[in-house]
Amino acid sequence: METTLGHEGRIRSSRLGALFGVMGSVLYITRFFLPTSAENPAESLANYDGRLAIVFGLVSTFSGIFLILFVLSLRTALPKRDSVLTTAAVVFSIIASIVPVVVNLIVLDARATLAGIYNNSTVTAIDKAAALVSEQVLEAEEEAIFALFVGAPLAIGLFSGSMWKSKIFPNWLTYVGLAFVTIIGVALLLIAVGVVAPVLGFAYYGLFLLWILATSVYLWRSDRKTATSGRSQ
Repeated sequence: METTLGHEGRIRSSRLGALFGVMGSVLYITRFFLPTSAENPAESLANYDGRLAIVFGLVSTFSGIFLILFVLSLRTALPKRDSVLTTAAVVFSIIASIVPVVVNLIVLDARATLAGIYNNSTVTAIDKAAALVSEQVLEAEEEAIFALFVGAPLAIGLFSGSMWKSKIFPNWLTYVGLAFVTIIGVALLLIAVGVVAPVLGFAYYGLFLLWILATSVYLWRSDRKTATSGRSQ
């Protein structure tokens, strides 16, 4: 039987996890409203704003940290019998959260250097052209980050399997997770044949954020389920 102190600890963990999920999602969305790059490399370097780059780096970093804390709390709320599944899910979540943050920080640092070269009036035209080519490579690296998000569908898929068995989360939330995994699978197949479907990108972000925010809501309320199951034993 779980002690009162242990039960209260689980409640605090779940509610903190819910808050981390919401804050991580808000910061994740905020990243898209911070114009750190333009439509072409020349504009990106000419209009480079160091302060905005720092804000983007902080937002990106804290978003990753909050989402990691969210999945750790989610793992605590799920049944211990599924510890292998949830531990693997946490590992993939950490990979999906941390690797893009690290890549973003490297890109921002490199872009600051390139902007300094490009906007320096004493630099030769050859050096400026080289800076533009390097900026194109950086933008390509940012797009390649999506490949790293293979960790996200694996994590959500594994969590969904454990959530299906629990009495804490509704089945429709599992369906959202499985739909997210399916969307990623379809998108990867289309990319493999050279087809890009923007609508899948919107579906990716929509389902991803819906799963996190809805899970946060039920994580906040999970203590009710736990208390009910505890009285019935």
